[in-house]
Amino acid sequence: MSEIEGLFPEEINNEEKQLRSYIPSPFIVASLPLRDVKKNVFERKYNNITLRLTGGLKVPFGKYGRLLLSILTTHAVLAKNDSDGKPVTLYYKSLQSLLTELQLPKQRGKDIKEQLECFANASFIFEERKTKTVQKVLFKEFYDEVKDLAETVKATKVSTGMIPFFDAFQYIDLESGSGDKKSVGITILLSDKFTKLSQTHSVPIDYSVYKKISSVVGKDLYAWFVYRNNSLNVDEPLFIPRALLVDQFMPVREGADEAQERVNYDYIKGQIENIKKNYYPDLNVSFAADNSGITFAKSKPVITEGENRYILVSSTL
Repeated sequence: MSEIEGLFPEEINNEEKQLRSYIPSPFIVASLPLRDVKKNVFERKYNNITLRLTGGLKVPFGKYGRLLLSILTTHAVLAKNDSDGKPVTLYYKSLQSLLTELQLPKQRGKDIKEQLECFANASFIFEERKTKTVQKVLFKEFYDEVKDLAETVKATKVSTGMIPFFDAFQYIDLESGSGDKKSVGITILLSDKFTKLSQTHSVPIDYSVYKKISSVVGKDLYAWFVYRNNSLNVDEPLFIPRALLVDQFMPVREGADEAQERVNYDYIKGQIENIKKNYYPDLNVSFAADNSGITFAKSKPVITEGENRYILVSSTL
């Protein structure tokens, strides 16, 4: 890998490139913890989806966990056409090489190494429940008789599975007599299940923008808008009630009063305004005057298929 020239602490100097990376869609709908939950189990539910993370001492979290997840996913997606079914192995000569790919300064090395170790020991269970009303005759083998072909039954399909992020993780710590420390020879073997999930259910985002958004909630909102915009119809705007927004992006602790929900909603609203002003000016979103929620209408896509001005993150290295 070659380093990107002119790397400053939070941005690339001179003409800034817009870089395409990916995030698994389950982690857009039900994201990583906002901060260190200081435990090895974390569960988030949203509508019909449950994401349950388990780890060693703790699970991946925060903005650096999100950036690292995006890079790992991008490598998995890039390997789709040339891996020939082989395990996806990532190798970095040093921690600094990984920081360069992440577009992060040297000072963030400790944070990224912490997240690497969280991912190395973590797996997740993704559970989805889909309910449909269908004709009973589709399941006639499970009934004694079906008198009327028009009879209906409510069918709920439950899909679940445990997926580790890594199959293997290795690095070497070097410490000189002067106290200088380096992590080198970082090798990551992505699990086959994580690779397949990434290749099948990932959403492209503008990594440069995603990285710049300092708020963890802001990152989640930006990725979610990009994701949901793909499925919106021009003439069918989507209204999201305040309670649902809070439940997805900043859930209140059990037993908290309505005042906390309002506080969290105000923060979410501020982040959306910041995203529209500074990162996604074409975002078509409006706020209900009574603070009951937001209306999200079809917006100009951040990334369109085959758009040449976007460069895959790893293709520049």
